[in-house]
Amino acid sequence: MSISQHQFEQLTEMGISLWQRRTSDTANETAALESTSYIDINLKDLAKQQLFNDILLSTGLSIGEIHQQDDHLDFGLFNWYFTANTEQSSEPKNEIQWLEHHLITPSIDDISKSPALKKQLWQLLGTKIQ
Repeated sequence: MSISQHQFEQLTEMGISLWQRRTSDTANETAALESTSYIDINLKDLAKQQLFNDILLSTGLSIGEIHQQDDHLDFGLFNWYFTANTEQSSEPKNEIQWLEHHLITPSIDDISKSPALKKQLWQLLGTKIQ
């Protein structure tokens, strides 16, 4: 639908944006991302983990290019959030998710102990970061 310049100016003065994003799965994903609690991250400890260093190599980044935030790591291409394992069993039940350039995973320790989580992480990184 097209509008005249006068109509455009009136709508703009009223604070109405012509291009409004539809609420859909994106809104639901954002709400889920904001409602989850994340583990505080220590980049120095992560740098000692072989799996983390392998991930850095696969993304083509060095430890100096990663920025530590309060609740995530900023890789530039994506933000990596770590969730706590709330399950009582030894095998983590958390899954790895990708939501709007946010990688959400269990801790590196949990991923290191689970071949299924490692496989899921590598497959996800292979498809999302290229």
